[in-house]
Amino acid sequence: MFISTLFPRITSCILIVATCALMPISNAQQAPQVSLQFLSFPEQLESEPVELLIGEGKTIIVDIPGNELSPAYKVPPLPSIAVGKTTTNEEGKSVFQAYGTANSISAKKQIILLIRKGEKNSDGFAVLPLNGQLDEFAGGNYLLINASKMQVGGIIGDNKFTLKPGQKDLLKPKASHTAGGCQVTLSYLKGDKWKVFYDTRWVVNVRYRSLIFFYQDPESGSLGVAPIMDFL
Repeated sequence: MFISTLFPRITSCILIVATCALMPISNAQQAPQVSLQFLSFPEQLESEPVELLIGEGKTIIVDIPGNELSPAYKVPPLPSIAVGKTTTNEEGKSVFQAYGTANSISAKKQIILLIRKGEKNSDGFAVLPLNGQLDEFAGGNYLLINASKMQVGGIIGDNKFTLKPGQKDLLKPKASHTAGGCQVTLSYLKGDKWKVFYDTRWVVNVRYRSLIFFYQDPESGSLGVAPIMDFL
């Protein structure tokens, strides 16, 4: 009689303990994370990955392509974005050598631009985190981001734009030529005059969206434009 009365209580205690044991795992799964995608300029034929610092002495390896966005890396919210390489010092201890750092932003999805200061990763990067929340960025659209220190502007199809340093704009041009093309003329402001530096045609295609980055060469300072196609 005593055993049968006690058994349900023991079972209830086991269930409570098991539930409590599972709670930290559930909370860990729901811990906030951010999604980071990387892109490096100027483009290199064989870009070497770098390490991203995600905690005290903790890093992950991330790809930094120049012709497309990298895979998305899920990491905890970081106080800063620091890329570099782990080396061993004279005492045999691991040390993180930073190639570039920047204050983090609060966006859940981010595009991290790495602007090269030289040919090698070890020459360093200027790091520019951008908000990657692109809910209205649909196929056939162009997202323009001015990562340079110059004011740029121009015409893409039937759309005109001007961008100060750090600004971005979403354009939805219509095809104006055969085969779905549109005229593209890009300029930069020097003094009080606009100077054309890029004149061509781009395709407007609903199967992909285009990210257009303006940046300056770290050595010459000349303005460059990098069209990146994101296939849907």
